[in-house]
Amino acid sequence: MNTGTNREFPDSPAEQPAGTAPRAAGPESERDAAVDAARTALLSSPAPETDRGIAVRLGGLARLAALVFAEQLRSARDLVHERISARRARGLGQKAARRGIAREVGLALHISHHHAKKLVHAAEVISADMPHTLARVTAGDLSQAAVHALVATLDHLDSAERRIADQRLCADPATLAGLGLRRLADKAEAVAYELDAEKTLERAGKAAADRHVSIRPCPDTMARVSILLPVAQAVGIYAALTRAADGVAGHGTEPRGRGQVMADEAYARITGRAGTSGPSVAVNLTVSDAVLLGGANGTAHLEDGGVLPGEIARRLVAEATADELAWVRRLYVTPATGAVVGMDAKSRTFPAGLARLIRARDRYCRTPYCDAPIADIDHVQPWAEGGPTTAENGQGLCKACNLAKQAHGWHDRTVVDPSGRHTVETRTPAGTVHRSTAAAA
Repeated sequence: MNTGTNREFPDSPAEQPAGTAPRAAGPESERDAAVDAARTALLSSPAPETDRGIAVRLGGLARLAALVFAEQLRSARDLVHERISARRARGLGQKAARRGIAREVGLALHISHHHAKKLVHAAEVISADMPHTLARVTAGDLSQAAVHALVATLDHLDSAERRIADQRLCADPATLAGLGLRRLADKAEAVAYELDAEKTLERAGKAAADRHVSIRPCPDTMARVSILLPVAQAVGIYAALTRAADGVAGHGTEPRGRGQVMADEAYARITGRAGTSGPSVAVNLTVSDAVLLGGANGTAHLEDGGVLPGEIARRLVAEATADELAWVRRLYVTPATGAVVGMDAKSRTFPAGLARLIRARDRYCRTPYCDAPIADIDHVQPWAEGGPTTAENGQGLCKACNLAKQAHGWHDRTVVDPSGRHTVETRTPAGTVHRSTAAAA
């Protein structure tokens, strides 16, 4: 049973910097009133009875969503200012003063640290250099996705250049009206190139350093493997797979479609094995013995692959057992609660076996709303404060969240949950509390 750590969480509000007074009513309260009025006007109106009425209502909801997003940008900017000002007043450097802010924004908005970091960056850039963009969002002319596309495309420009680009692209609502994200990005890219061709070309050259491979689970026991490459290499890969598919799909008795042939060909070329073969490397499968051995109904979890029905999990184990080049590491859970069984260790760093167990239990970063891959196994109660190196006091975090929680004002502790599964309670610098409970197998 999880008994929690020794750290006490205060019930008082989050500490305030000395001399900080409540913010007086002003533009913020006026904007809050505008949002409330728009929401009330839209939601209090009678439900539409015609298709035209429904379409008009959808448009109103889109404008309301844009207005709310504009307020999120302003509020994120305000929180950044408050946090940095207070921390700099305590003598912290700029880098330390910014630590953890995006994570706090992510928890407040129920989004991942990655998306919160993008939003915070957009809030600061738009506040400083893109007033016309903010006006277009507030008016409901630009969606959240369009804003992020604009910020990302103009990010390499200096402040003065961004202001010019903002004026050219967003001062007139008609400039971007009706453009999809690709056409919008193309238009912004053309303006950026015109303003600073050298920087635009330099950014394109540096982008190759960001090439990487990632995996993300998809519905129906599928997964998406993505490869980010320079465009010439990416086009070359796609062309090679297309040629291979053109020579097979639709000929004779071939039952596979073109997309299926391309997927199988990609797997074969990367792994050196046929597309219908089982895995060629070790994988972690978290499952109860009742599901794996007893044929009971239930699910299992495949590391990097997501949740699997028990039947597919049993099939995977059977195929891997019959294949001498593949094997599955099975991590068992208790049938009653779904909790992964733990083990203790006395070292500061988590031993490989214990780290694997925590990764299998947590699956993704334990910060609420962040489903990034686990990069670090972290002590819930810091080791320097007497926190033991145990499964109970361990949690899997992504790099960004592990770094963010080191900032001033963050506190974590393990707590007892009725489910019996590992639960971590996080208190932000603002005093809000969030819980994360490990998933049942």
